[in-house]
Amino acid sequence: MILVLSVIHLSRQTFTLMQTRIKPSLLFLLSFIIVILVGAGLLMLPNATTRPIHFVDALFTATTSVCVTGLTTVDVATTFTHIGQIIIMILIQIGGIGVMTFTSFFALSFMGHSSFTSKMVLKDMLNEERISGLFRVLLNILFVTFFIEGVGAYFIYMDIRGTLPGSTLHDDLFFAVFHAISAFCNAGISTLSGNMCDPLVAHNYNLHIWISLLIVFGGLGFPIVFNYLKLLRHFIVNTFMVATRLQKRYIHTPRIINIHTYIVVISTLILIGGGMFFYYLFEMNNTLAGLPLKGKLADVLLGAVTPRTAGFAVADMGALRPVTLMLTLILMVIGAAPMSTGGGLKVTTVFVAFLTAFNVAREKEKVEVRKREISLSTIRRAFATIVLYFLFASLAVWILSYTEEGTHTGLYADIRGSLRTEHSRVEPQLHPASDHSW
Repeated sequence: MILVLSVIHLSRQTFTLMQTRIKPSLLFLLSFIIVILVGAGLLMLPNATTRPIHFVDALFTATTSVCVTGLTTVDVATTFTHIGQIIIMILIQIGGIGVMTFTSFFALSFMGHSSFTSKMVLKDMLNEERISGLFRVLLNILFVTFFIEGVGAYFIYMDIRGTLPGSTLHDDLFFAVFHAISAFCNAGISTLSGNMCDPLVAHNYNLHIWISLLIVFGGLGFPIVFNYLKLLRHFIVNTFMVATRLQKRYIHTPRIINIHTYIVVISTLILIGGGMFFYYLFEMNNTLAGLPLKGKLADVLLGAVTPRTAGFAVADMGALRPVTLMLTLILMVIGAAPMSTGGGLKVTTVFVAFLTAFNVAREKEKVEVRKREISLSTIRRAFATIVLYFLFASLAVWILSYTEEGTHTGLYADIRGSLRTEHSRVEPQLHPASDHSW
């Protein structure tokens, strides 16, 4: 009850800020910072951890949960209690759907009215064309999210029930719900020390498939899901009308699937198909060697899907070939779709950039997709995003190369020695929750 009342109060304060002259981008940033700080404080509570942790570790875990990156400095399975893992799960859910989506939903639910300024801010954040029906859009986002996560949790539970040593019904249910949320929100955090390559689930290939599908649905974006739901509704209504003879023939509505949906779906299929092909090509004699056909297909699918901001570890990152790590890096940079639970450059940005470069090579002025011209402002935005992305990434790598200089020498020496002598599974010192942290 205290948590619900706190969220309602925070939502009202957020809408109060919307009515001021504060910029939407700054408000969006402040909302993330507030949730991260609150989450870090909750993770510092004595009953949230099995042992005292430093505030930096709590802050880092809260940040990686809200920003759904999958990086952790501590082992989530052994460091946090059941309560701590619930806090992490809630932070992942809030960060995956969006802080503003949650706060706006509660504010519109319990305030009953809002100013024109706050509605305009909310319209821009939800990427909606009209002000009317914003509450319905928020409700649809929450419903689709919880429905897909619920279905995913059911299938995960059916596959893992009774397979984890010493687990009870409550433990299996929590495992299923936690990993369904973590997968759909593209967080990549697991309650297992070894993530998806943990010996307990390394050969549970059905689990790998369900995790992969949840990642894909979360990475497509809510506009894509709504677009296909609109197409499904149109098909069902017309089929019913024709079957009951209320209308003579099927009525086709032009362009139900818009150009944005077309670009996202085509790009996603190419990335999944290409990623699976190259992952299998590079790892068939390495980490995939000796696995059954179903195991190879499941691990190849997860290995191609999870780098695009999800971060689940399908195999020991120290055992992957350098060319596979490069493939993982490329997929991580591209990321998921806009208005999704994933990050990265976004598939639409990369698609527009590649199409523009291809047209320049052919000396063609207009950039068109399915006889629809892409505006010049969209092209400029795409290239600006790419330039700023690599500038920031280069700066971050440069700073880390200075601050972390010499800190991993002993770790690399231990890994090389372990690979030569024991040929055993390498356990990194930072206990990564995903492949990103390696």
